[in-house]
This record gives sequence, structure tokens and C-alpha cells, in this order.
Amino acid sequence: MEKNRVLMNWKCHFTHTGYCTANRSEVLQGEKRENIRFYATIGILEHEKHGLILFDVGYHNNFFESTRRLPFSLYGKITPVFHSEHQTASNRLRSLGYEPEQVKFIIISHFHADHIAGVKDFPNARFICSQEAWDSIKYRRGFSALRRGFIPSLLPNDFESRLQLLVFNDNEHIKVNNILGPEYDLFTDGSLLLCQLPGHAAGQIGMRLQTEDGEVFFIADAAWVKKNYQEMHLPSPIVKLFFSSWKDFRVSLQKVNTYYNSKTNTQIIPCHCVETLLQINPDSVEI
Repeated sequence: MEKNRVLMNWKCHFTHTGYCTANRSEVLQGEKRENIRFYATIGILEHEKHGLILFDVGYHNNFFESTRRLPFSLYGKITPVFHSEHQTASNRLRSLGYEPEQVKFIIISHFHADHIAGVKDFPNARFICSQEAWDSIKYRRGFSALRRGFIPSLLPNDFESRLQLLVFNDNEHIKVNNILGPEYDLFTDGSLLLCQLPGHAAGQIGMRLQTEDGEVFFIADAAWVKKNYQEMHLPSPIVKLFFSSWKDFRVSLQKVNTYYNSKTNTQIIPCHCVETLLQINPDSVEI
């Protein structure tokens, strides 16, 4: 009974940190051309034993500062961003009664700027990402970084000294899910599991956890909108230019689709899906 009590003890709040605009015909191949909002959704997680954790941190004013000059000014032109100060992860936390200094861990799904722009606001947090994700951008600068959606100046100077890398080999942390494959059991108690969902970005990870309302599966950018994973409706092939591996993306999307069809009570959360965000936190969305 004690183990089950721990598993059901996460409190979760999902909100957004602003949005960029995208073209529906690129998100969903064959659909009409129109701009849609890509909200940058983050997860604020609280556990009585493990403390306060964030899954991604989304947009921040640091993004605008870091994209003033070439080559990163191209990033802002390609993906116009709409963000207000009250939407930062740190201010979202304050609105819930927390302070940024209380955050113990930040799980980084991948290193695209819309997922990491606010990390400098959390001086006491340890950063968690996959070894593959870190290796893919660690030494990237200039246009080489830009091609991977990574802006090095967004990371604090002491980032690497606070970094915990996940390796999905056999060890005390690894459990194997029959659909998702190896999962990293972060606290070795089954309360928070991290899985591999590469393709959109190298080493991208997703997160599963249990709440009193059931299981939540945050899939980052393994799918952009519900229709991607529910119907295996692929994006336009043009997005291959920005993905680390189209083949891996399709494998990851298939895993999410299979999980969706097998676990009908699980709440699946893509980072950028406005329809999902309206379901889980309608008050946060201004349309």
C-alpha cells in the first residue's frame, strides 16, 4: 500500500509560456494553409518526497535578447514568438505560490529554444536530459547550433556542472515498457518515468507519471497536435529539414499512437497542441 500511495502523489499543473505561429499545412500534411498557434506548454510537478520539478521551461524574454543578431535573428524570423513577462515559467510558479529557487529539477525534453529559454531563472535546479540530446548540441555554435534549433546563450554558465545525463542502458534505473521500450525510473520508485522519443530532435525524451486523476504522458514534440498521434497523420515532408531523423520521428510517433490506442485513460500531452491545452488548462489560453 505504501508504494501505491507514493505513485499516486504527484500534483501536476500544465500551462504555457507564450506561443509561436506555424502553418497548419506543415503540421498536418494536406490540410489548408493557415496560421495556427503553437503554445509552449510546460509541466509544473510537485511531489511530497521529491519536491518541485519542471518539465521544460518554454519561452522567456531571454529568447528575444538572444535572437537580436545573426545568425540567431533568423530563428525569430522563421518562428515569430509572442510572449509576455507574466507567462515565464518562473512567474507561472509564483502565481501558484512557489519561488523559482524551490525548483529541484528541470527535465529538458530537448534543446530547442522554445523548451529551454527560461532555464536561467532557476539557480538551484539540477538539469536532466538524455546523453544523446546533450551530445547533439554541446559543442554547437553559430549556424551549426541554429540548424538544430539551439541557442547556446540561453544556458547558464554553470549548466554543465548542474547536469544529470540519462543513459538508457541496463542499470538500476531502467524499466522496460512493452510499447515504449526502456524507461528511466528517475527516483527508482516508479513515480516518474522518462522514455526515448527521438526524431524531432536528437535524444528527445517524454515523461510518464501517475496522479490521483490517472496517468499523464507528456510527449514533448513527438507529435505537435492530437491528430498527429491519434490518426498517424504526418506533418508535411518539408519539416524533415528541421528534424534530426525523419525515420526516428515516425518510429516515435507510432509508439505514441500505439500507447494511445492501448491506454485509453492516459492523458497524452503534446507540447504545442492548443486543443489539449484547452482541455487541461483552459484559463491559460487567450484566443
